[in-house]
Amino acid sequence: MVPQIRSISAAETWPLRSSVLRPGRPPECARFPGDEADSTIHLGAFVEDRVVSITSLFRAGMADQPGLDAFQLRGMATAETMRGHGIGRALVRACIDAARKSGAELLWCNARTSATGFYLKQGFQVMGGEFEIADVGPHFRMYLRLPNTKRREY
Repeated sequence: MVPQIRSISAAETWPLRSSVLRPGRPPECARFPGDEADSTIHLGAFVEDRVVSITSLFRAGMADQPGLDAFQLRGMATAETMRGHGIGRALVRACIDAARKSGAELLWCNARTSATGFYLKQGFQVMGGEFEIADVGPHFRMYLRLPNTKRREY
């Protein structure tokens, strides 16, 4: 199954974010600070014209890697029935490409402990120990250096 990946609006991420990442909580919990920022990139994976996986890239430095131009990958969610088909992997590859094209040197995330294996397979590395995000659960900070990034001149 090969998904079509394209840019989407912040609002298009909210239903899947809510149902997968914040089940049973008010819909507002799926809205993140910075969702509407000009520098934020939202991507969706579509199968048969239906969004089945989403993620967002926020221009944000990583505290453990100061001075690097970075994006934080947040809110990655894949519909339960679509997991295991390579859709999430394709979406992460699209995130890596988008971050590189935007001149970033680093892509990082706070990965749920249950998802660390997935991110390790995509080339991410764990930094530090497990930590808790209130009302969400245990996480690890993970990162991927983006070598050979060419900075855009504006």
